[in-house]
Order: sequence, then C-alpha cells, then structure tokens
Amino acid sequence: MPIVSVSLTEKNLDVLDRMQRALGLSGRSEAVRACLRTAEDEIRDREVLTGNVEGVLMIVHESHRDWDLDDIRHSFQGIITTQIHSHLRNEKCLEVFIVNGDSATLKEMIFRFRGKDELDYVKFIRS
Repeated sequence: MPIVSVSLTEKNLDVLDRMQRALGLSGRSEAVRACLRTAEDEIRDREVLTGNVEGVLMIVHESHRDWDLDDIRHSFQGIITTQIHSHLRNEKCLEVFIVNGDSATLKEMIFRFRGKDELDYVKFIRS
C-alpha cells in the first residue's frame, strides 16, 4: 500500500484519534481510510442530486467567529426558504437552512460551506 504524508492540525489529530477509538480501528491509517469512504459516500450522494431539490442543510460553528457565513447565506437566499440560528453549549452555534431550488445551486452552496475550515459540521439531508 502506498504511503502518503499529510499535514494535520492538532484539532484534526484529536478528531482522528477520537474516531479511531470510537470505531475500534487499529490505527490512524485505518481511521483516515474510514474518513475517505465517508467523504466518497457524501460525494456520491451529492452527484445524484438533479433537478429541483428540497431538504435541510445543518451547520455547526463556533459562536462569534469572524467569517463569511452571512456572505454565503446572502449569495444563496434564492433557495433558502427558512433559516434558524440557535446557540449551543461550548460557544457553538447551529444554523439550519431549509432549502428548495435547483440542484446545481444547492451543490454550489454546500461546496462553499464545506470549504470553510471554521465550520465544525456541515450536513445536507434531502427531503
């Protein structure tokens, strides 16, 4: 099996180690492979989105972070029918977007949010 060198933040390593323990994996390499399989599943799910799509996009992020959530949200207000913002424990916030619109637009919205390291969690659930 080829060996690949990867740079990770301390937070990434903590998550990887927690995941390894929680899933009973034998090492970090196995945990990385599990992450890749999960990402591959998500990409496959996104690829099959066509036509008009309706669903819920959930995002968790640190409270009071200076980043461009609002810029992204405003860019896609045409497909957002409802937005809910809630304060969670540990200085976190939950954003819930109910969306309805063209699949290409939704894919771009998810792509833009996924590209932000400041986000702890991004998940789309199709209705």
